[in-house]
Amino acid sequence: MSLIPESLYSGAHRGLAAVGLDRELPPIRRTAEGRVDYEYYLARGRAIRSQAWNDALIRLGHGIHVALFGWVKGWRNWRERQRAIVELWSMDDRMLRDLGLGRAGIFYAIDHGREDVSPPANANAARTKPKAA
Repeated sequence: MSLIPESLYSGAHRGLAAVGLDRELPPIRRTAEGRVDYEYYLARGRAIRSQAWNDALIRLGHGIHVALFGWVKGWRNWRERQRAIVELWSMDDRMLRDLGLGRAGIFYAIDHGREDVSPPANANAARTKPKAA
């Protein structure tokens, strides 16, 4: 069942108000001589088209920004991971044992952290001390 009646003026039980349309159209704008004011409608069409292009370009720019920011963030994370791996591989076995790691556990430690360190009791606690009043 369609919400739009077959004809605007048919005796359909649902009116155009059900779909957000009025039955009455706005009056046609005319010039002082009584002709249709085409310049008004052309200017209105240009403004609507300009606004549509503006909205489309803003959305496109936002999409590019989000994609680029995600790529840059991923690249920075990868570089940070590589730096940590190089730093741990440059340590000798004794230094790694002091950290509780072996050479085989370097990649796991970089990706997942240490298992023996418990998370903080209150993760919502302020990281800095509050200033005295």
